[in-house]
Amino acid sequence: PIVFTSQYAPGARASGDWGGVIILGDAPTNKVNPLIEGGLIPGSCSGGGGTYGGTDPSDDSGVFSYVRIEFPGFRFAANNEVNGLTMGGVGGQTQIDHVQVSYSDDDSFEWFGGTVDCSYLVAFGGTDDEFDTDFGFRGDVQFGFGLRDPDQSDPTGESNGFESDNDGSATSTATPYTRPIFSNITLVGPERTNAEVPFPLGETYQYSAVLRRSTQTNIFNSVIMGYPWGLRIRDVNTIAWAGADSLQIRNTSVQATLQPSGSTHIHDETLWTGIDTWFTTGGWNNIGLATRLPSTILLNNLNDLNAPDPRPAAGSELIGSASFASPRLAGFVNTTYRGAFPPVADAAPNELWTYYWTSFDPQTMDYSDGLPTAIGDAGPQYASHLSQNYPNPFNPQTTIDFVVPATGPVTLEVFDARGAKVASLVDGVKSKGNHTVSFNAQGLASGVYFYRLKGTGFNEMRKMVLLK
Repeated sequence: PIVFTSQYAPGARASGDWGGVIILGDAPTNKVNPLIEGGLIPGSCSGGGGTYGGTDPSDDSGVFSYVRIEFPGFRFAANNEVNGLTMGGVGGQTQIDHVQVSYSDDDSFEWFGGTVDCSYLVAFGGTDDEFDTDFGFRGDVQFGFGLRDPDQSDPTGESNGFESDNDGSATSTATPYTRPIFSNITLVGPERTNAEVPFPLGETYQYSAVLRRSTQTNIFNSVIMGYPWGLRIRDVNTIAWAGADSLQIRNTSVQATLQPSGSTHIHDETLWTGIDTWFTTGGWNNIGLATRLPSTILLNNLNDLNAPDPRPAAGSELIGSASFASPRLAGFVNTTYRGAFPPVADAAPNELWTYYWTSFDPQTMDYSDGLPTAIGDAGPQYASHLSQNYPNPFNPQTTIDFVVPATGPVTLEVFDARGAKVASLVDGVKSKGNHTVSFNAQGLASGVYFYRLKGTGFNEMRKMVLLK
């Protein structure tokens, strides 16, 4: 995977070490020239330096696939933060799949308008919401897994599983309405096992899902467990959409251990006394009224936060209880199970879609093999053997200095932005000490290039710019 992570050493990393990833597109939103959370972005290629959205539902922001985003999120002020992955007006031709956000200091994933479909998403250890939708987002999301660290919640407010608004106003009629369709989602809150009940004192965990401010969110074939409370449908317009079937929850299990104040069941009756009757409507096959412990869901093994196995075990209510009969699920992958993962009997652990590219212990991941954790002005955070080329930018010749700590085989190669090797400057045994080579880029096009020095005990890369 591609990894965006903290610059700090293992054991010293924390939520909010850096900002996060923001993708801005030209697909419709229900706001006029909305500005991304966090405000203006210096040097942004978007027209307003942070504005997004337009008139093209098929807008293409490229491919974002097999990516880990670790320790992101930045709080400019209360309710004005950068998320792990922020998507503003991202269009339907964009490909976003196999993305893990870990220990974000705000929402793990948030969509502001747009029409992009996403799949195979992992939200791990975030402080605020796992999947948050706003400003008219109307994409499809299938196969998502959320797992909470009980000691990581939002210090400024509520930490929920799903959260969704139309545009931030309880009486909003702005169009397009926020109407995402989620299917095959497994969200596991801070109370992932019976031993974790109750979650630590002082944390701000609340609802499995908060649907409010005129949203029309749809949730199918999913399970939300481990949160203290169940569903909250917060205002008159959203309640009306639920009654009119614009907002649907079907074939979904909700487990919670507490009853909100004023409620006789896990769902919040203080704002809508009919929520329990609505949720258990015959034929919808939803499960979740009385308080119950996490063990009743029968996920295979959630004892180790850093090595979860969220597959349904034998006897789980998630097995064989999915349905894709709704026309809203046209184009989704059909499964027989609720949630993000097949039952234990259907797949060996190393066949699950989270294996090989995710990490549930990013605090101890060692990225100090010589490759910088990011390409940027700060450069690598370790003792360097490879100097910045000079001059830079250059045309067409530049000089590169490097240090060999002990006599041995060394390579120094140049790559273009696509990763294709365009030059081999050193390939052989070099003596201990300082060395200098020249690179002549005659015949190459202007652009960004990378040069990598490898040898025994070091492996370093830097960026240079050819400007003709």
